[in-house]
Amino acid sequence: MQARVRILLGLAWALAIFSALPASAYVRPVVALFPGGPMPPAVHSAELRDPQRHNQLLEADLVIDATDNDGIERYEYRWNSATYGSVLSAEVHRPKVSYASIRPNTRYELELRAVDVHNNPSEWYRVWSGVTPGPPHVIVAGDSIASGYTKRWFTGEATCRDADLSYGTAVVRELAARLPDQWTPDYTNIAWAAAGVEEVLSGGVDSCGRSHPSQLDQIAVLAPEGAWNIVIMTAGINSTNWADVIVELTRRTVFSFTENGDRRACDLALNGSWNIESRRESITRISSILTESLSTNTNARVFWTGYYDITDTELAPMWSPIGRVCEAHVDHAMDDMHDAIRSGLSNDTTWVDIDKGIATQSWAGWPHPNVEGHDRIGRAIAESIND
Repeated sequence: MQARVRILLGLAWALAIFSALPASAYVRPVVALFPGGPMPPAVHSAELRDPQRHNQLLEADLVIDATDNDGIERYEYRWNSATYGSVLSAEVHRPKVSYASIRPNTRYELELRAVDVHNNPSEWYRVWSGVTPGPPHVIVAGDSIASGYTKRWFTGEATCRDADLSYGTAVVRELAARLPDQWTPDYTNIAWAAAGVEEVLSGGVDSCGRSHPSQLDQIAVLAPEGAWNIVIMTAGINSTNWADVIVELTRRTVFSFTENGDRRACDLALNGSWNIESRRESITRISSILTESLSTNTNARVFWTGYYDITDTELAPMWSPIGRVCEAHVDHAMDDMHDAIRSGLSNDTTWVDIDKGIATQSWAGWPHPNVEGHDRIGRAIAESIND
């Protein structure tokens, strides 16, 4: 009995002392009961995706499964080769990696870790090991504007493809200026003079008499998965009788010595002779086939350029066969042409408007762009790519 009393008195005494202490003295911190900050995050799985058309140049998506009690603040990754690479950061939402700090066509290992809101990192997780992609590939397709067509004399031979003159060269130069040297883009020009959208789709013969296969089929080979591919297209005008209309218009204005005469010549040629209305449906349909096929069968980002205003450009020094009095007619004609093309483009095709003031070749090469004209077109396209 006495023993029981002593036990009860002891418990009562202990309870009294315990009750007298402040709450902070006996309540353990919640973090100890429910580990949060001190508990590091964990990466359960991670995947590096091939570059896709929505990716900017040298970027690729990560798909990550990671957890943490209090939340993940960011991801960190490093490219390892002979040694550990520099630690770089990726956002939690839609994380991406950049290849800018490493080299193309080189073996690397990619590691990743999660970092929580308390700056606690997980263990490094090996995401990928292999050979990096090659540099971005710029592929220019379409007609004589894209091909860099040149012709100096009416009686001489033309060059139906001059890749160095084509605006593709300016595009590559502009892109290279924003990329590390080792990632300077590759460039292939498959455009040729006289190609309309039908010839881009199925092949044909250029204005120099050479046969060419389907440009669409060539692009499928040149733009494989696993790299950054850019396809630039200029096509559509040769699917109409535009070249004949311009010849007719030029002949009429040669013998017109008044603005009213030039205006009538423009009206007859562009509103009376041009067959855009009868060709519209076909142009729209084939533009749709081309861009939908590129969307389905390649990872390429596709850019389709419009045509430029040729009014007031010089066929010969001091002679512009299509003067400013024709500007409204030509603007309306180009709007019709562009509407026929754009109505068929896939949703992920980017349309590039070309400003007025494109400098052209003289004599037999008119109204194709000269060096300055191609440079201006290329800069406009590169700006759209970098947006």
